[in-house]
Amino acid sequence: MTQTMLRDLVERELDQSWESWAAEHPNLAAEIGRTTLMNQTIASLRDDPEFQSALSAAGLDEAKLAAAGRVLDLVKKAVSVAVKAI
Repeated sequence: MTQTMLRDLVERELDQSWESWAAEHPNLAAEIGRTTLMNQTIASLRDDPEFQSALSAAGLDEAKLAAAGRVLDLVKKAVSVAVKAI
């Protein structure tokens, strides 16, 4: 997995939780910053043997990972629309 692909995945997930987390922890969010947290998360994943093993076991190449990311995006969008409709 390329650095760009991993960064995109982490950024997408962080985007969904950053606002509420930062609102709950404004001082910490101001100190850490979103970019710093993203970079630390990427470094942690790169060094995580379990993450590396999961990637290997899944046999993910860049095309498969991009397709899987698109599927996840569509599912998340559908869930978001459904929740807003309630």
